[in-house]
Amino acid sequence: MRSLTLPRRAAILGGAAMLAAPHIARAQTVDIKVSLSAPYDGSAAPYFNAIEKGYYSEVGLRPSFDTSGGAVESVGRVGSGAYDFGICDINVLMDFAAKNPAQSPSCVYMLYYRSPLCVISFKKAGITKPADMAGKTFGDAVTDGAYRLFPAFCKQTGLDPNAVKWKFVDLRLRESLLLRGEVDGILGFDSTSYFNLLKAGAKAEDISFIYYSDIGLPLYSNSLIASRKMIDINPDLVRRFLTATSRGWQATIADPAGAIAALQKKESLIDVKLEIDRLTWVIQKQAVTAESRASGLGAIDPARLANSIQIVKDGFDLPAAPPASLVFNPSFLPSMDVRKILI
Repeated sequence: MRSLTLPRRAAILGGAAMLAAPHIARAQTVDIKVSLSAPYDGSAAPYFNAIEKGYYSEVGLRPSFDTSGGAVESVGRVGSGAYDFGICDINVLMDFAAKNPAQSPSCVYMLYYRSPLCVISFKKAGITKPADMAGKTFGDAVTDGAYRLFPAFCKQTGLDPNAVKWKFVDLRLRESLLLRGEVDGILGFDSTSYFNLLKAGAKAEDISFIYYSDIGLPLYSNSLIASRKMIDINPDLVRRFLTATSRGWQATIADPAGAIAALQKKESLIDVKLEIDRLTWVIQKQAVTAESRASGLGAIDPARLANSIQIVKDGFDLPAAPPASLVFNPSFLPSMDVRKILI
């Protein structure tokens, strides 16, 4: 039998390697669980955009993104170890960290630089300032970050929390209470409740907002959190997840419509135009700010975080503030080239 020439042998070995490569890649791929803090809507598009573009597979990850009933449920899932990562309002995380320091997740990447927390009502209710809320009934989910932070809202504004009545429902039913006139207003994220109201037929000009940020609570908001197990045992996986996710956010900010097309493959019945509008709202009002442009997505201002921790401690009447090092861990942030805002 004639021996193989060097070029021919190289070609055969190269072909064998190419055939084996997919099996190697599959063997190295890690399944991870990620908890969203809301149903599938435009705000979740960056993650499905990252899946569609192959950013997670490139770093050997296969994430599943599950909906939840709000920030409290999301942080609880990650804190228990049932989920590896989550999207959670960092202020709700602070409360969890103060009460459960040993098992608390940490924020590893900031997403929303302006808080979308607000009081939403129809203008006919006459709720234009916090004092107008006294004697009125409001709807929310017990697990929602807006409700959990309402004590801080009251402390900041002087509103008596006992003067406000509540009707609690599942997060997905909150807007229906307002539409049916069963409550005078609701609490929540503007990007969630506003667009859900529009989808149900409400008119934009009839809707009124009181933002937590406008009454003196300059809080950060949604962030990516990682479980203690991920942080302590698999820090490289955390870095890979954040790198792929950051690339997904970069691509989404540059092309929101393309990101919604990726989301539609997961949730085929979405209203495409409305979800593009919702995602654009999130990008323009929460994600892209002077701070995120200067520091890149994911990073935080330590002084602002310290102020937020104090606000949450006082508002939640916590016995002690959680340490900033537990709340936010910057050591996993990707390089600036995948965090900078490109538009």
